[in-house]
Amino acid sequence: MRKSFFQFGFSLASLLSCALLAATAAAGQVQPSSNGTQGDSDAGSTFVLKEHSDLVLTNIVVRDKKTGEIVRGLTANDFTVLENGKAQHLRSFDFESVDAVASADQGAVGGKTAASPLLNTNGVAQSVANPAALENHRLVILMFDLSSMQVEDLDRAVAAARHYIEQQMQPADMVALVSYGTSLSVDQDFTADKTLLLRGVARYNGNEGQGLAAGGDGTTSGTADVSASYTPDESEYNDINIDLKLYAIADIAHSLEKINVKKSLLFFSGGLTRTGIENQASLHAAVNAAVRANLSIYSADIRGLEALSPVGDAQTASLQGNAAYSGAAVQSQLDANFDSQETLSTIASDTGGKAFLDTNDFAPAFTRIQHDTSAYYMLGFSSSNPARDGKYRRITIRVHKSGVKLEYRAGYYAPADFRHSTNDDRERELNEQLNSDLPATDLLVYLDAFYFRSGTDSESFFVPVSLIVPGSQIPFTQKSDKDKATLDVVGVVKNHANMEVGSVRDTVKLKLRTSENARQKNIQYTTGFTLAPGTYHLKFVVRE
Repeated sequence: MRKSFFQFGFSLASLLSCALLAATAAAGQVQPSSNGTQGDSDAGSTFVLKEHSDLVLTNIVVRDKKTGEIVRGLTANDFTVLENGKAQHLRSFDFESVDAVASADQGAVGGKTAASPLLNTNGVAQSVANPAALENHRLVILMFDLSSMQVEDLDRAVAAARHYIEQQMQPADMVALVSYGTSLSVDQDFTADKTLLLRGVARYNGNEGQGLAAGGDGTTSGTADVSASYTPDESEYNDINIDLKLYAIADIAHSLEKINVKKSLLFFSGGLTRTGIENQASLHAAVNAAVRANLSIYSADIRGLEALSPVGDAQTASLQGNAAYSGAAVQSQLDANFDSQETLSTIASDTGGKAFLDTNDFAPAFTRIQHDTSAYYMLGFSSSNPARDGKYRRITIRVHKSGVKLEYRAGYYAPADFRHSTNDDRERELNEQLNSDLPATDLLVYLDAFYFRSGTDSESFFVPVSLIVPGSQIPFTQKSDKDKATLDVVGVVKNHANMEVGSVRDTVKLKLRTSENARQKNIQYTTGFTLAPGTYHLKFVVRE
C-alpha cells in the first residue's frame, strides 16, 4: 500500500463579502493521459531512504514475593523477553523511579495553556509543549465518561477523585482532568496544584450526561412494560458511541507519545457494551495507541456493587411474562452487566492496567496506579517477526532471580499492512492521514485547481480539481489482456474558519489494456466543487 496527500489554499474573489454556502462535489472521472515522462523523471531524480523500525516498549515491575518491595539493581542480562515463545533481543533498557522526587514544580505545567500537553480546545491531538517538564513525575489522567454515567454515578466518581486529590495525591503526582460528553474535552492540564484540580473536578455535575439504555436479549419476556407501541433499537447508536469513546482514548494516547515516561489513565465509566465484533477496529486502535505511548489504562465501573432484583427496582417499570419468577430476568441482568464490563476489562489488561469492578471503594485504584508507577524497568525490543498481520502477540518475561514476582503487559497487537486490515481499519487510516498535519508522502501526486464563475449574475464559483498520479507509481497487476489497479481518493475543502464545506470520497478501479502500457502514462482524476466567494484550504489523500 502506498499513499500520499496534496494540500494548498486558494481564494475566490476574496474582496467580496457574502455568506459561505455548502459545496457540492461533482462526479469524478478517470482518464489515462499520455504525457507520462514528467512523473518518471521526477521519481528518478529523487533519492529516498526508508526504514521501518517498530520498537516494542514494555514496563515490568519486579517485586519481592515475601515483602512486596521493588527489586532494584537488575541489569539487561537479568531479563529474557519472549514473543509467542521466541526469544527477542533487547535494544533498550532503563530503570525509572519517581520516589526521589520530593515535590513537583507547580509552575512548570500548571493550568490550561494554549500549547497543552494533551489536546487543544478543538480536541485535536498536538505535540507536547515541554515534555521535559513532565519527566521524573507520576503522570495520571482522570477521564470521566459523562455520557455513560447516571447522576449518582457521577457523584460517586467526583467523590472518589476529590478523596484522591485531598488525601492520596503524592508530591510526585502530576494530574490532568479529561471528560467525554458529546466530545473530548481537556478540563485541566497536567498540574500538581490541588486547588486547580479540585476546582476542575467541582465543575462536573449530574446534569452533564445520561447513560444509554442497555439493550435487551431480543425477547419481550423480562423487559419492562412501558405500554409503548414502538421501542426504538439503539444498538447502532450505541456502536457509534462506543467507537467515539475508544477513539477519544486513542487521541489522548497519541498526544502523549513524546513524553518518555510511563503514563496512567483512570477511566471512570458506567460501562462500555460492544455488540459482537462491532467496535473491534476502534478497540484495537485504542489499545495500539496506548501501547505505543506507554500508557496504562485503569478502568473503574463507577456503578459500584449492584444488587440485582428479579422484579426490577423503583426506577424501572414492571416486567412482562414470567421471567421474574423463572430466573431469566436475573440472568439477563447479569449478562448485560458482564457485557458492559468486558470492554473495560479488555482495554485495561491489554495495556498493562487493571479493571476495578463491582466495588464501592475506588481508593485502591489510585493506590494501584501509584504502586505500579513508583519504580519500574522499561524494556524495548524489535520483534523478530516481520509479518504485519495485525495479530495479537503474547509477551512472556523471565527474570534470572529467584523469589520475585513480575507485573507486566501480557502482549500487544502487531501492526497491520493494507492486506491484513479490515475495512474499518482502512477507513480509519484514510481519515487519520486526512486530518494529520504530516501525512505520509510515499506516492507522487500532482494537483491543479482553477475557478470559474458559475454564471453572469451568480455569486458562486465552480472549482475543478485535477489529480495526476504517474503510472510508474502504481503497482498494476496483469490479468488476461488488462492491467488492473485501485485508487482511493479522499478530499476536503475547508473555509477560513477551518469548517468543512465540501468533500469527495471515491474508489477508482483502473482497467487498462496491456497495449496502452499504463506504466508509461499518467492517471488523471477530475472532480469539482461549487463554492461561494471566500478563502479555502483544499486537501486530498490518494492511496493505491
